[in-house]
Amino acid sequence: MFTFPVLLSLWANLIASGFSALNPAIPTDGSKTSKKESTGTIGEQLSWSTDRRLSWDDFRAVPDAANPHHALTAANLAVNGKCVNNTFVYEVRCVFLPTESWTKNKKSAKLLYHEQLHFDLTEVHARTLRKNLKSIGASCTTVKDKMNLTVAAAFKDWKAEQEKFDKLSNHGLDLEAQTALEENIIARLTALEAYK
Repeated sequence: MFTFPVLLSLWANLIASGFSALNPAIPTDGSKTSKKESTGTIGEQLSWSTDRRLSWDDFRAVPDAANPHHALTAANLAVNGKCVNNTFVYEVRCVFLPTESWTKNKKSAKLLYHEQLHFDLTEVHARTLRKNLKSIGASCTTVKDKMNLTVAAAFKDWKAEQEKFDKLSNHGLDLEAQTALEENIIARLTALEAYK
């Protein structure tokens, strides 16, 4: 299962002095950002990496007993941008939120892999957003309207595809469907390698 812990109205004041569509995880848990550690974590965020896969130790929230699902991955597209000398510069990161992610079953490798695929799919959308932001240009005087539309569309597409992934894979229970979806995610990550 996947959740979207971000307020999607974050791009209202995008270009004035800079913007943040998540910097970091606009305090849903009250935590502050710490320095980047060698593990790839920033405070209560874990940046996506080919070298570090999720483990059950990363899922630190208390499970929701009323939720029928066995795990919940809270991930996000962390988008930061600003104008520097009338040039728009941005950063898009795919982040996992350990204190908002939980599991009821720390023994299932299949369940963990399904949750990892949610995180991988978020990285696909981070790379796509990087590509799309690059294509709108870099002039701060012309980028604002395009920026708003591009970021809004990215969040909408990302959310819709995460829901579709769960539906098509039956939350990871349909292994054949999940394998096909996994192959698609891997192919897209490879195709978007330049936007890593």
